[in-house]
Parts: sequence; structure tokens; C-alpha cells
Amino acid sequence: MPQMKPMMWMTMMLMSIMMIMSMIITNYFTTMETKTSTYNKKPKLIKWKW
Repeated sequence: MPQMKPMMWMTMMLMSIMMIMSMIITNYFTTMETKTSTYNKKPKLIKWKW
């Protein structure tokens, strides 16, 4: 069984971390947007949320 190169392993780890981070960031920003829109009473986003 060939051992994985450290460089490749690092890249894999980085990719997964980046994916998770982007997911969290996207989630956070969508919630922020919804909150601000609720404060501003924008019907479009409220409709989408409810």
C-alpha cells in the first residue's frame, strides 16, 4: 500500500477545511441578511424565510 505524500494530504485537509469554512460563512451571512431584511421590512426576503 503506497503511503500518501504529505503534500497531497495537506491539500486534502485544506480543501475540506475550506469547504467547511465556506459553508459556515455562507450560513452566517444568509442569517445576517435575513435579520437585516426583517428590520428593514423587505417583503422579498421575509417571504423567502417564512
